Amino acid sequence: MPFVTLYLPKGCNNKALEKSMREITAAGADTLENTLTRMVRVTVFESEPERVYEGGRHVKELYPVVLFRIGPGRSPEAKDSFMDQIAQILHENLKCPKENVRGYVLDNEEGHHFCIGGKPKDFTKEVKK
Repeated sequence: MPFVTLYLPKGCNNKALEKSMREITAAGADTLENTLTRMVRVTVFESEPERVYEGGRHVKELYPVVLFRIGPGRSPEAKDSFMDQIAQILHENLKCPKENVRGYVLDNEEGHHFCIGGKPKDFTKEVKK
């Protein structure tokens, strides 16, 4: 069963948030193999603005962070497509820049994946010096 957890700043528009949750649920059912609408679970955690830190320093804005947990039976392409759709949905409904949406895909088959703006990042490449 796919679980999507959204970490967002407190104070998001409730109607936009509800619309995002419905659209993410529908996208999961449409995109992920062996998945029905009733199987997709979307949870939202809101953070207090005064408790947002980055690198040990207080920052004024928290961009959406998505944690996507899923079991076996879905292709890597479907998971990548779903993360891209989530980033697009949050961009359209919550008016946040798509490139600032961070996503983590946790599955039992392929390990852990990291996405920025809905695009998977490959950390196996050597860092330029």
